[in-house]
Amino acid sequence: MLLTRTSQVRGELKTKMRSLTASFFGFRTSNSNNMIRQNRDLAEFLKDGAVFAFKDWESKSGIYKTELLQLGINVMWFANRHDEGVVHHKYFDPMPIEVIALGLQLLNVVSTNGYKV
Repeated sequence: MLLTRTSQVRGELKTKMRSLTASFFGFRTSNSNNMIRQNRDLAEFLKDGAVFAFKDWESKSGIYKTELLQLGINVMWFANRHDEGVVHHKYFDPMPIEVIALGLQLLNVVSTNGYKV
C-alpha cells in the first residue's frame, strides 16, 4: 500500500517533517546573517554523528527513538480516524522498517538542508 505511491508519500512526509523539524529543533526563518549562521551551526551539530536521530542529543542515547520521528509518523498516517494508519492499522503493526527509514532519511534532509545552511 505505502510502496505503490512512494513519490507522493515522500513529498507529503517531507513537507510535514519540515514544519515539525523547524519547531522541534528551533530553526528560525530570517534573512539576518546572524540567524542564518545560527541555523547553519544547528544543522551542522545535528548532522554530526546523526545527532538528529537520538532521543537524547547530549549523551547520544536512544538511537532512532527521537520524539520527532514519532511525531512525523503520527501526523502523516494517524492524524485522524480516516488516515491510512488508522483505517489500515494491520499494515502499521508492527511499524514497517521502510516507514521508519523514510522518516529518518527525510528528517536528515530537512534538519540539515532546509534552513539556509
